[in-house]
Amino acid sequence: MPSQPSPQLWRGRGWADRLAFVVGLIVGIPVAFVLGLLLAAVGLVVAVIAVVGWLIGVAAAWVWFSLQRRQRFPYPFASPPPSTRRARRIALSGLYLSLVPRTIGGTARVAGALFAPLALLVSLVGVFLPRWRARPYVAVFTLPAFLRKVVGLGHRRGLLRDGQDVARVGYDDFLAHAFPLIRDVLDWWNDPDGPDDYVPTPGLPDIPAGLLGLPLGPSPDPLGQPGIAAGVMRRRSVRSLREVLLSQREIDDLCDPDLDDRADVGLVRVVEIGGEGGRRWMVQFASTKSWHPRAGAAPNDLTADLLIGGGVEPTVSRAALDTMRDAGVRPGEPVMLAGFSLGGMVAAQVAASATAAGFAVTHLLVAGSPLGRIAVPASVGVLALEHVLDPVPRVEGRENPLRTEAGAPFLTVKARPPLTHGFRIGELHQSTAYADTAAAVEADPPDERVRVLLRELAAFFDGPQRIHDHATMRAGGLPPRPSVPLYLHSTVEEGITRGTLRQTVRRLPGVIAVDVYQSRSGFATTILWNADLLVRELDPWLIDAGRTAVYRGLLSLLARQRAVGIHLRLQARATPGITWEATVQRLADGRWRESIDITLDDRADPADVARLFPGGTAPVVVIHAPDAFAPILDVARQR
Repeated sequence: MPSQPSPQLWRGRGWADRLAFVVGLIVGIPVAFVLGLLLAAVGLVVAVIAVVGWLIGVAAAWVWFSLQRRQRFPYPFASPPPSTRRARRIALSGLYLSLVPRTIGGTARVAGALFAPLALLVSLVGVFLPRWRARPYVAVFTLPAFLRKVVGLGHRRGLLRDGQDVARVGYDDFLAHAFPLIRDVLDWWNDPDGPDDYVPTPGLPDIPAGLLGLPLGPSPDPLGQPGIAAGVMRRRSVRSLREVLLSQREIDDLCDPDLDDRADVGLVRVVEIGGEGGRRWMVQFASTKSWHPRAGAAPNDLTADLLIGGGVEPTVSRAALDTMRDAGVRPGEPVMLAGFSLGGMVAAQVAASATAAGFAVTHLLVAGSPLGRIAVPASVGVLALEHVLDPVPRVEGRENPLRTEAGAPFLTVKARPPLTHGFRIGELHQSTAYADTAAAVEADPPDERVRVLLRELAAFFDGPQRIHDHATMRAGGLPPRPSVPLYLHSTVEEGITRGTLRQTVRRLPGVIAVDVYQSRSGFATTILWNADLLVRELDPWLIDAGRTAVYRGLLSLLARQRAVGIHLRLQARATPGITWEATVQRLADGRWRESIDITLDDRADPADVARLFPGGTAPVVVIHAPDAFAPILDVARQR
């Protein structure tokens, strides 16, 4: 070790130290006084700016209140007279929520002129510094051209790299290779003749033992591993427009099988529909699962978003045609493509390439996707769902085309779902919110042309169905990337902690396996907290008291302030083929809205369905009191 001085006893200040101290006071006091005056001046300027900002805020709140009074249906929500601080915050919140998406859309419309000087300057710098060279060099006066240049500059720095070969495999086969325990539990859960209690198959590969290179004993709690319940609880049919968006949330979550907030694969869901008229197909694509600038194994990431915005076909789109062939889709068989957000953009690109390849793509269903710059063939009927204040459909600066006469219809339905005071802008861009909108459109089509198009789409929801899930990856051994490059306060702050909640819920009678996780089906910071439970019987959970404790735990995860909602999903060993799920969100008046969906597949016993749900299995909305899920002991606030 390097030598160091020995400790010494302090013997007081010498004359030189005293002299230095006096000089320091003589010089330091005037300097400190001058700095104090400067700080006072800065404080005064800040105070003036704060007062001016306050006056502007008050004026803006009253202007917004006056404008809303003239509206028949104030949106995003009615603002009270801004005479108090709380009322002003509500009014300014509504103004902010109305301005943000419009500002994004307006900026996107003039992005070519706005960013062209910067892009040209970068091109000029690139003449001398190769690190700053990227195509296009001069033709940078449109938003797609600017995005292509951004991607090119990213390539120079090892970011936003795409274009790799595509590795495709059945999703169950992927699980058997990468997560064999999840696949083994899946096989047990779907086996009607299997034992009541799960026992791992002898010789099951032990991935942790292989990684560590150590001889490990059997896992003391195999059903306690993350991803068991979420990976087993797979949909076997899609029967409505609403279920398409509920299926979308599921396939987005399946991109991260072990629930470590890293996207391992992309997922393409192919639904085979039988019937007297021959086979039909529905193909769904996952939305953005990683916002990391470095491309990873999963091709549905930020890189794909920017490439499609630049008019380039990314890996995730190129994988689609081969995946459709692998699933058995034949030329001439009607195909409907569907997706949310990035998934909708991919579906629109695939509609063009699949039509050119000879596939009979007849319909395209998207939600929250910008399609204005993507050329969809005139032979494809399009139904696009958009929320008025969702910024994502506006990011390309161009409205969707309206096609009602020549060729198949291209219809865009714009909705204004009810919002709560202080809600987060990302609440409107998530698949669960669009599922509610889809249900409203199905129940009451806003136009006869929409009604006709819905009748055409209904053919894809009838008849016997079989789902083929396929995993897609960029070849080359790229690692999974985190969902977000930086974990901010709003994405990971927890109250009781998910691990504690998982272990606590597993102690409830009849619970077999539990997963508690964040579902990011939307913006990077848009979180829907989920609890997936495998239980022995559904009966105890169909009364409010049976699930209130889980709701309390989910709400405490983010102190009931950070998430856009919570979601509970249940399947029971005793009643295969029945999935019960509910989404809970807070209303403007403080009450809780619980949306319940019951999904049945070919394994469901009609006698069990009639016993458990005597009122039917149609979607139900239940309104709970504001204190219905108030914690008995608020752990989040004690920490």
